[in-house]
Amino acid sequence: MRSTVLGIGRSAGSSRSCRASNARLRSRWERVRSVTRAESRGAFGLNRRPEPSKSNLDRLLVMADPYLPPAIESPLVVVSNRGPVTFERNEAGGFEAQRGAGGLVTTLAGVFYRDEATWVAAAMTEADREVPRRQALDHATDLRLRFVSLDPKIYDGYYNGISNGILWFTHHFLWDIARSPTFDESTDDAWRAYEEANRAFAEVLDRFPDDAVFLVQDYQLSLVPMYLRELRPEARVIHFSHTPFAGQTYLRMLPIGMRESLLRGLAGADVLGFQSRTWAENFLLSARSLLGAKADLHRWRLSLDGRTSLIRTFPVSVGAEGLRSIAAQPETKAIRREIRASLGEQRLLLRVDRLEPSKNILRGFLSYELFLRRNPGWQGRVRFLALLTPSREELTAYREYGDACLAEAHRINTELGREGWVPIVVRLQHDMDYAVAAYGMYDAMLVNAVYDGMNLVAMEGPVVNRNGGVLILSRNAGAYGRLGRQSLGVNPFDVRETADAIQQALEMDEDERIRRARGLSRTVLAHTPATWLADQLDMLDRAVRLRGSDE
Repeated sequence: MRSTVLGIGRSAGSSRSCRASNARLRSRWERVRSVTRAESRGAFGLNRRPEPSKSNLDRLLVMADPYLPPAIESPLVVVSNRGPVTFERNEAGGFEAQRGAGGLVTTLAGVFYRDEATWVAAAMTEADREVPRRQALDHATDLRLRFVSLDPKIYDGYYNGISNGILWFTHHFLWDIARSPTFDESTDDAWRAYEEANRAFAEVLDRFPDDAVFLVQDYQLSLVPMYLRELRPEARVIHFSHTPFAGQTYLRMLPIGMRESLLRGLAGADVLGFQSRTWAENFLLSARSLLGAKADLHRWRLSLDGRTSLIRTFPVSVGAEGLRSIAAQPETKAIRREIRASLGEQRLLLRVDRLEPSKNILRGFLSYELFLRRNPGWQGRVRFLALLTPSREELTAYREYGDACLAEAHRINTELGREGWVPIVVRLQHDMDYAVAAYGMYDAMLVNAVYDGMNLVAMEGPVVNRNGGVLILSRNAGAYGRLGRQSLGVNPFDVRETADAIQQALEMDEDERIRRARGLSRTVLAHTPATWLADQLDMLDRAVRLRGSDE
């Protein structure tokens, strides 16, 4: 765990085997559903807390839901750029696992620590390239990890050049279009690396058994469904987008070959999952406009090159029991006492984010400043605690944005702070215990992302908070579709509206605070990672049965 605190002074498949497997799948989906519905009502000992754990890997296992039954009898293969762990050599010469970073790992860890699953991911370290081809992560689980080893130059072009340098900015609508993007020969080189990396993933997947089910994750692997389909026409493939999906207007900025390949690549999946209806609709309309595909917006289907894909929304959820078990650990309780002592009688405004442009941290600080200047009576009575995790610092745009955020916090503290009161405390960290401790205490939490596929923080906070905390939530986050009624919605570009929402949250009467907080918690708890997975597998079964039919 690392932290820095900044204060006022910057202190080839067989169709026969697939049909046989599908018959087994249909009988299993309903069993999964019946159990996961019972889980949401508190059955199966869900009130028991796991024993406190110490290592990063142990904490990842705590986040997993130990009561999820095996979902399917077919091999389940999860595919993502980053795996649940990376390996390093220890002093004894053995392999030591460390939890992988990133929100996607947090999302998936609670679902896929199961004995039927293999996780395929890019090798991140030299030790990753050296571990056995199928590496068990822990004696308590039989989940296996298979790494795809990419040449460092290929990985740089695929990941930094295209995935984060172009696709992330495109899908989050982040371009400063008067200046960027500009595409040139270096873009072509990076795109070739992206294609090569996606093809390497597909070739690894082709080695799995004929009846395997592939769950491909996110924008880094947009071409994998198409490449895998070329190798194995009968493959059963789901692609899930954790981010927003750009509309056709934004996609038109991309080179024509790139945008068409991205859309065709995704259309290779049997089922395409998105976090919200808006992102699913953006994909359908883009494929129709830019590829000439047949898009059925009534039945949410896309037909292209003789194949039909089902387009659906599967909003992710969080593992509430795992979060609550962390909240109950002695380490977390000690952090809560530390935060409470530092606050004194001050109220707590919280944000927990990666330090990157889509999270809109800069406008969050400006909104808070405006609130304080409009309401000087609140100066000295509230603290803004920003728990920020540095992200993708190899990219200039991210470094510059991070520096701008820290400079703005320093300016506000210098202009408004006084002896004994620091308006904004920025903590640069990767510390889940600290975040969960703060979740339990906030009076208001600001989630004002410019655009977000879902936003897990908006769901994690309410299931841990015991203070009647109010959620201020961007209307452009996928989570708003689920939590909008109980939160205070804001336009993330409007600092005036956000400042008003901060004031409303801090001055809200206790009865309304409690009513909203309970509503948020109930809404989040109504959905589990188990049902998120089961819904996708159920839709895959339907998609496979539709192959070759006229329905």
